[in-house]
Amino acid sequence: MKHAYLIIANRNPGQLQNLLNTIDDYRNDIYLLIDAKSTIIASKLVTRFSNLNVLKPINIYWGNYSLIQAEINLFKSASYGKYGYYHLISGLDLPLVNQDKIHDFFDSHPNHEFLTYSKANEKKQIQLRVKKHFFINQFRNNTEIMKLYRKIEKNILKVIPVSKRYVDNLGYASNWVTIDHKLVKKIIANEEKIYRLFRNGYLVDELFIPTVINFNPEFKNKIYYSIPVTDNPNEFQGNMRFINWWDGTPYIWKIQDYDKLKGARKMGHLFSRKFDETVDNKIIRLITRDILK
Repeated sequence: MKHAYLIIANRNPGQLQNLLNTIDDYRNDIYLLIDAKSTIIASKLVTRFSNLNVLKPINIYWGNYSLIQAEINLFKSASYGKYGYYHLISGLDLPLVNQDKIHDFFDSHPNHEFLTYSKANEKKQIQLRVKKHFFINQFRNNTEIMKLYRKIEKNILKVIPVSKRYVDNLGYASNWVTIDHKLVKKIIANEEKIYRLFRNGYLVDELFIPTVINFNPEFKNKIYYSIPVTDNPNEFQGNMRFINWWDGTPYIWKIQDYDKLKGARKMGHLFSRKFDETVDNKIIRLITRDILK
């Protein structure tokens, strides 16, 4: 059962090459989409065993629909391979175990969907995300004028109702997922509906896949682990990715966190984020050594 790794990257070319080294395996194909604003030169990236497919770059802006579009572009490009599983990761992720262990696990658990559901946001907060926001390419613009505008906009949007059909079906989970071919095809088939619902929203990348599942309940029974997390370090995260939201947004792992990552591996997590070579490259080298030794 061959796997597809779908990577969205925007910085740290050396770290990205290191990530490619950890997943470079004849049982994997790799699909890479680089933010058009990035200085990464795709032609300098290499693999030995996996086919590396580089998609046309697009401009990706934090918080808006462009991240959903990047994910859908990756799903569409990879779907022709009819892979057993599609792993959506960022260029700042790393596996915590080697490819033998990853393939052994997923071979033992076919036809599942791996998402991390969350209790972090209330229903009204989730509904607020799908309402029409303006200046959607500037969610990280922290000027005083933009802060004031966002505050006013939020108060206005709170009184605007959301379509009941969407209210009953909105879901919320981490956007970094591992899903099977059937769900990938369902996402592609619903691209226009996804666009209509989420195109003007805020942080909608965390909503669209669980919402597609809610609209298609046959996938509900395929969720591997559906218990919502509360951002506690002792919880198991259903997308198999150990992500530290309790210390950051998310927290960037450092060398002193090595034992925590080993503990996450024992819990059953197969991947983790967030790593950044400009913050601490030692932890990246150490995790990579564990995988490739």
